[in-house]
Amino acid sequence: MRCQILFALVTIVLATVAAPPGIAAETASSDWQSLFNGRDLEGWISGPDKSWVVEDGVIALRREFDGREHNADYLWTKETYGDFVLELEFKIPEQANSGVFLRTSDLADPVYTGLEVQVSNSYGRENLNRGGTAGAIYDCQAPAKNAVKPPGEWNRMRVTCQGPRIQVELNGDGVIDMDLDRWTQPKLNPDGSPNKFPRALKDFARQGHIGLQDHGRAVWYRNIRIKRLEAAAWAFVPDEYGLVLKTPAGQTMFRYMAVRPEGTPLTANSVCCLYPVKTPGGQDVVEFAPVDHPHHRGVFLAWHAIEGEIPADFWGWGEFAPTKDRVIVNRSLKPVVAEGPHQVLALEARNDWVAQGTTLIEETTTISARQTHGVNVIDFDFRLLPKSDLTLLQTAFSGFCVKSRKDGKAVYTSPEGRVTLPAPHHLKPETDWPAAAWYDYTIALDSGQTIGAAVVDHPDNPPSTWHNLEPIAMINPCIVAPGPVTLKAGQPLRLRYRLVTHDGPAPVELLNELADEFRKP
Repeated sequence: MRCQILFALVTIVLATVAAPPGIAAETASSDWQSLFNGRDLEGWISGPDKSWVVEDGVIALRREFDGREHNADYLWTKETYGDFVLELEFKIPEQANSGVFLRTSDLADPVYTGLEVQVSNSYGRENLNRGGTAGAIYDCQAPAKNAVKPPGEWNRMRVTCQGPRIQVELNGDGVIDMDLDRWTQPKLNPDGSPNKFPRALKDFARQGHIGLQDHGRAVWYRNIRIKRLEAAAWAFVPDEYGLVLKTPAGQTMFRYMAVRPEGTPLTANSVCCLYPVKTPGGQDVVEFAPVDHPHHRGVFLAWHAIEGEIPADFWGWGEFAPTKDRVIVNRSLKPVVAEGPHQVLALEARNDWVAQGTTLIEETTTISARQTHGVNVIDFDFRLLPKSDLTLLQTAFSGFCVKSRKDGKAVYTSPEGRVTLPAPHHLKPETDWPAAAWYDYTIALDSGQTIGAAVVDHPDNPPSTWHNLEPIAMINPCIVAPGPVTLKAGQPLRLRYRLVTHDGPAPVELLNELADEFRKP
């Protein structure tokens, strides 16, 4: 049965987003703006020593050069900037020390409230460090290359700030690609090395002044211009099968599939699933109608043994209850803004679970999405309203299911570490794995890449054990494995799950943090 879908093309600002690769694309809300007119310091705030002057169309630092910091005499833009591309040129002498400050929120305390792109003479040095190498984010991240020119030559710098992503190019070479959301602890870099900042960089202001540092050494700047960028925008884009969530870089995060593709090998009557689902790096995580289990479809919710006046199997297995004339029908699909601490883009799906023309369950599901700390986070909030008394019979599997890929070597992980439990039996609920906050399935693909997905269970869900089965690559928190679940007419059942997709091995510490966040009362 084809579905009626309310299609809308919506663009909504996504809070706390980690922008994916390619953010330097110049989608700007205005044209380039010159920050230096070549004549004077109009538009800038200078310090009491008036150490910055304009000479021959160039901003120069003039003072008794002592090599000391003069924090009160940095040169600051009067305006503040959030997401932007900044371009400038600088020239340094043999002994040089300066910097370009980004998004500084407190001009009285610039060293600890802004990020500094290092401007120094590191020409010819092989050792790259986060302190003295030109292009470094001072005390936080060393550049990928020592790209500075010899003293006395002009260097070109381009800095892109968008959300938590900072990129720096020096003389045409990309030297910094930094995700501030990875800096989660005060005075500590992600690699465990110390830094000077008493506040985690993820909590730094995303709007502030741009500054040129007076460190008591000669330096010259020219051709300074800036382009404001639009905030990172996400959009649901309709296609022939449903709604596709696109990231600001135009990549697919997932599609909610509401229309059954023609010619599909899917043997289940229902679709109403997420397929495809991607990692931040763009890799597919789940399968649709695989050869060994052609009734499975990406990420979906269904049970295969529902008892009532009309018994039904909406999973599509067909062993314990009839599947004929049983189908989950999408009635509407629309973008919304999700409730909760993260005001993020979401979709609302309204589905009817229909058996022989009778609606057994009315489903309203909200699926919200965001990117953080280099992973994709997808939250599901299912609200199921039974129209008559129903019983979900006790079985080893069914419910919320992530049907992962299996073309490689896989491992399951829980908060306790790698899981070595025996595989559950599909007819023996007592063999399912014990309750846990989350389980992760990571696979080293035959292609050489490693990807994974984790499911976080919500504590308000009915008690669950897990039917995680490597031969068919399932992650399945099963509310009916401990026993049957009775649904009373007019009394809704609410189920919440969090899906995290990632590139690389299971990020155990991050998964614990995301689980704690999701499971808070």
